[in-house]
Amino acid sequence: MKISSFRLRNYRRLADVSLTVDDKKTILVGANNSGKTSFIGALHTFLMRPENLRVRDISKRCWKAISDIGVELQKNEQTNSDELEALSAQISKLLPSLDVILTAKVEEAYRARAILPHLQWLGGSLGVRIVYEPEKIERLVTDFVRARGVVSGHDDVSLWPKNLFDFLEKGRNFNKYFKQSHYILNLEVKTDDNEDVEALVQPLSTGALKQLIRVDVISEQRGLGNEDTASQKGPYSEKQRLNKLLREYYDQFLSPEDFPEMGDIEVLKKQQEMEEGFTSRLGQQFSAPLKELEDMGYPGIGGNPSVEIAAKVSGADALQKPSSVRYRFDKKHADALPENYLGLGYQNLIYLTFRLLEFRDRWMRVGKSPASDNDLTEQIEPIHLVLVEEPEVNLHAQVQRVFVAKAYETLRRHDDLGDKDEFQTQLVISTHSSHIIDDVDFKDLRYFRRISDNDKIEMDHSIIENLSELFDDNRAELRFVRKHLKLIHCDMFFADGLIFVEGQAERLLIPEFINQHFGELSSRYLSILEVSGAHTHKYKLLVEKLGIITLVITDLDSVGTDGKKCVPARGQNQTSSNTTLKTWCPKKESIDELLDLQKADRANGDEDAPLFVAYQKPTHLEGNEVLSRTFEDALILANFDNDYFQKIGAIKDATASFKNGTRPLGESLFDYVQTLTKGDFAFNCLFYLANDNSNTFNPPEYINEGLDWLRKQLSPNS
Repeated sequence: MKISSFRLRNYRRLADVSLTVDDKKTILVGANNSGKTSFIGALHTFLMRPENLRVRDISKRCWKAISDIGVELQKNEQTNSDELEALSAQISKLLPSLDVILTAKVEEAYRARAILPHLQWLGGSLGVRIVYEPEKIERLVTDFVRARGVVSGHDDVSLWPKNLFDFLEKGRNFNKYFKQSHYILNLEVKTDDNEDVEALVQPLSTGALKQLIRVDVISEQRGLGNEDTASQKGPYSEKQRLNKLLREYYDQFLSPEDFPEMGDIEVLKKQQEMEEGFTSRLGQQFSAPLKELEDMGYPGIGGNPSVEIAAKVSGADALQKPSSVRYRFDKKHADALPENYLGLGYQNLIYLTFRLLEFRDRWMRVGKSPASDNDLTEQIEPIHLVLVEEPEVNLHAQVQRVFVAKAYETLRRHDDLGDKDEFQTQLVISTHSSHIIDDVDFKDLRYFRRISDNDKIEMDHSIIENLSELFDDNRAELRFVRKHLKLIHCDMFFADGLIFVEGQAERLLIPEFINQHFGELSSRYLSILEVSGAHTHKYKLLVEKLGIITLVITDLDSVGTDGKKCVPARGQNQTSSNTTLKTWCPKKESIDELLDLQKADRANGDEDAPLFVAYQKPTHLEGNEVLSRTFEDALILANFDNDYFQKIGAIKDATASFKNGTRPLGESLFDYVQTLTKGDFAFNCLFYLANDNSNTFNPPEYINEGLDWLRKQLSPNS
């Protein structure tokens, strides 16, 4: 048995999304504010903490509709039972809901008996819908109408509640009037058109799903470096405040270790004997999990300290029972450093590892976990869903990669797990780290794609793209993309915008153009991907799947009728050898057509996946049209009078020939570029810019056009 997918509706910017879950690891990726954390939070709320739902968690598209219901309630204060039932259903449709779709074999029916849609079920998909619905609809109506009646007639002052949404937002009003309910879904119902639809069969106990799925979460906010609050969420409760106060009082005034009196000596002696005994036992008990920690790459090499577990026994144990983690660099010396003296990265790695061990061992009822007289197999949930938010926090790049590679293995390292399928572990990780996705299969990625408001949904929202649907395709271009992305360590899955460039010169100088001339783009998250023009088009399927705003900066690459490189010229039946221009956008190959193409015709016009292709356009110098073929000659033309280029002999000679009319400038620059080592050209340009802050280059006009298009695409809506 395993989880196959979730469908979430009306939750924050996730208006209606489906997440297909891999059998083992699922990695959630996407740009900032795309909904990754929201989805993890939704699973935590629906499956573990139903009381955590707040009114502001409801999708923004539903806020007005909820307020409109309140307006109708004020007009019709007297409602009968049928009207109340209809009102309850109307409100429920506007609230968040989660469908949990499972897959099970027919022989697992005994485990899934509580959620079977009918007795004839023979294996396959099973579904449960979790919803929020009014628990006390009559009381909600009465209380809201009464509250609104108090403030009516005072429209010139903003008083609570302004509307029904405002009423539910205050304090714990939402949880006061609404409850979480579960329903069995019959996924086999079909319409007359033979299309599958969903049908609610019957209510389900909210505890039934917990008997099938165990959920554990590691939050991104782990409180590292703050021992007192590491496990707390929000302010201390009154009990915890008193506990902390008494501990501090004891430590300051009563501890026998500080200036001991005669009566304290015997106590300290017994205390130390107990610590030695406990430490010895703890060392035996923790030997196995500490060995597993080594598989995560810690301690490793380079002087990292080994980890010991030591018992701490004192009078403060009456108030709180801590264990002390300490770090030893040299076993020959008795002294060791306390926990907070180690770097946050290793603290985080140790924390993550032990949390996974804890999750696994609690699930498998290891050690001294409570057990009844019944068969333990019947008590263990068949599915273990582990949610990890941003494990990369404070972790070095190599450690990130090791952790993700080893995390699933750690969760399965038990005699009843491993490769056996009786119990299923499914790990879901959200991340902003390109290092993490370097070591995972791209088919495990789920991309959260941001969508601006449109005719269907009047709000900015996100959808989830299942990249397994793309990368399961074995086409040659997708095999290339998969291999290329692994080699270049790409961050395109987290970017606001993507820029494809031809070569090293563009890769080095375009960031400089952005800093000098397009400052707004400096505050956007851009991924610059170096791909030759012969290969950029192979990214077409991925770019369209991600829907990311994309600028392609490429070369005209003119060739003559013989197929050889040539100086671009009009009226010579020249074509472009650039596959991107020919097959992706603008789907033209005639040099004459490409030179005359308007700016609007070099964009694809797709609102879901905007694309603009920039390539060399005519430059006019002293009344003459000069054509360039590549970035290098276009850059020289854009900075023709710059002292840096005029000091180069070949360019100085080309300038003289151009001005006295003995040779076209385009021909001279074409010949010069053929002699260049492009890497050296790029680094020499960069050295010139770095040598003096006053040094600068003007971007070629086609790059200006492309970056200006990108700036407008990434500008916030007014």
